[in-house]
Amino acid sequence: MHVLLLALNYWPDKLGNAPLMTGLAEGLAARGHRVTVVCAFPHHEKGRIEDAYRGKLFDRETHNGVEIRRVWLYAPEGGALAKMANYASFTLTALAAAVRVPEVDVVFTPSPPLTLGLVDQAISALRRVPFVYNLQDLFPEAAVRLGVLSNPRAIRAFETLERHVYRKAHHLSIISDAFRDHLLERGVPDHKISYIPNYTDTDFITPRPSAGNAFRTAHDLEDAFVIQFSGRMGYSQGLDTVIAAWRQLDDLADARLMMVGDGQARGMVNTALADDPRAVLLPTQARSDLPALLAASDVGLAPLRAGMAGTCIPSKMFGIMAAGRPVVAGLEAGSDAGLMVERAESGLVVTPEDPDALAAALRQLHGDRAEARRMGAGARTYVETHHSQDVVVDQYETMLRDVVARGRG
Repeated sequence: MHVLLLALNYWPDKLGNAPLMTGLAEGLAARGHRVTVVCAFPHHEKGRIEDAYRGKLFDRETHNGVEIRRVWLYAPEGGALAKMANYASFTLTALAAAVRVPEVDVVFTPSPPLTLGLVDQAISALRRVPFVYNLQDLFPEAAVRLGVLSNPRAIRAFETLERHVYRKAHHLSIISDAFRDHLLERGVPDHKISYIPNYTDTDFITPRPSAGNAFRTAHDLEDAFVIQFSGRMGYSQGLDTVIAAWRQLDDLADARLMMVGDGQARGMVNTALADDPRAVLLPTQARSDLPALLAASDVGLAPLRAGMAGTCIPSKMFGIMAAGRPVVAGLEAGSDAGLMVERAESGLVVTPEDPDALAAALRQLHGDRAEARRMGAGARTYVETHHSQDVVVDQYETMLRDVVARGRG
């Protein structure tokens, strides 16, 4: 089959959905399918289009068996209005590129942005093929909970668009079973929903010893207990809670905090930790260095703001677990992600935006290194079984084949 994948972020972007969509596209191509990706020019890490693509409107290339058609978009750093302009511009240029892709069997699109559902609908009607909308988060609910979308008229408009996309999609895939209730409440029949979790590349990210680790050596961390946050520093992570918890651990002489990434909250992190000799601040690292980066940690952080665990799954958890490290996650009790950590016995779940609880969890793992190692081993076993790339791509392939077969029938 020929899959048209519309995604805001794709290789070589390293954050957000880019690694997930890249692995999915390349996994389907490796299984003998034709895959065409329409995506934006790389921009996610720096908040601007990368230099190699500046001055262009469209570009085409092939990478690992996948045809990639890249398009321009407005790429500023900023608040809600800038993000909306970013999404709107990509929707228009993605449509212009997608209509030129011939002989498509199925269209697949991850959120965000929600407006790509309109592009899906247009291509579906033009090519007479089904489209699958993949919910990586719940919009506009997530934006409302974060406080970045508060205008009542805008909220109503996006809720109307949300229902429209769900109604017009031939199928919906979700990464959290909690999303199912959200869809059912909006009138989506259960037979139209497939739960397929996110994944990590367990062949690429493997447990490695911390001794001799390049990041530990470079930053004088050989004998340290390293607490690491690695990923996009956005509004939803609540990194102010991480900093407040860290300041309660001054008495742990060997503890170090490693903050790795870029995004809207990076300036706040830099300001808060610039004069802290126990903190290591690094920009987003090359994907090829990710296994070594994760192996530099003794514990990985996956914080979210209160109320967010029901609208998204922190994908960084899977990388931490694949590296065989325990995760300390700021998640509501009973959330899908929180239950996963508890089922896998892969770390500790604390109340979101509670610095005292986060500090206590980190202190617990610092004081019981054997328990931390046991949790890390359990984490690795769990992701190998349930969240490896091969396992999840197989599920996507089966779902897409079924959708195509029903469309032809």
